[in-house]
Amino acid sequence: MDRSEPEAQRLAPTRRELSRATTSDFDPEASWWPAVALGLWAYRLVFVGRIVVLGREHLRRRGSILVSNHSRASDAIILALLFGPGHSLVQAETFQLPVLGRLLARSGQIALTPGRSREALELAAGCLRRGRPVLIYPEGRLNHGGDLLRGKTGAARLALQSGAPIQPLAVHVPEKFSRTFRGRAYARETVGTWQIGGPAYVAIGAPWQPFSPGAREASGAELRQVTDEVMSRVAVLLNTARSAAG
Repeated sequence: MDRSEPEAQRLAPTRRELSRATTSDFDPEASWWPAVALGLWAYRLVFVGRIVVLGREHLRRRGSILVSNHSRASDAIILALLFGPGHSLVQAETFQLPVLGRLLARSGQIALTPGRSREALELAAGCLRRGRPVLIYPEGRLNHGGDLLRGKTGAARLALQSGAPIQPLAVHVPEKFSRTFRGRAYARETVGTWQIGGPAYVAIGAPWQPFSPGAREASGAELRQVTDEVMSRVAVLLNTARSAAG
């Protein structure tokens, strides 16, 4: 039975809870990474036939802003296996989920709270200074294998703030190896697509410095231009991955 609107509002995370998720459990040293890595490899062994990497010569595991398409919830698992211990910007409400939320926080993932993106980017910049990669999905939500959505400017702002290069990526899993699951997390209906079997294709582009060394300011138009360019590069890589899959 569907919950009534008042009850859904009562069960949903409050803004204060989401704010606490941004900072209180944040662990930049990823102290729980071994436990998370074990879970990632278990998923990989059970559900992923193989990982085909295109552009492996560009793979680097230090201090890059990884920018990828967001077609399946499981794509982040593939990227974590390739790039090793790192950090990703995750919707803050995900940190309220039992077990998973605790693991996300203790493995050094960064909660992205509505209205507090600046704070999240500051945490991400600190991770980049420590030499850790940071994963951002500019689309902001799953596209479920469809066309790329218009990117948000967070990755461009982080590149400007940190001076770190942007590394465009694309992950493709053939549709026949994807399954969509529906649930009611966060007191609302949710839809997630996961890889179940078959190979995953990952195309990695060359790191890109969108701003001049020492740059500290950029106009909104410049941030939008950088964002559109990186999304264009992701689109090219996605076509490469799809072509490799046949």
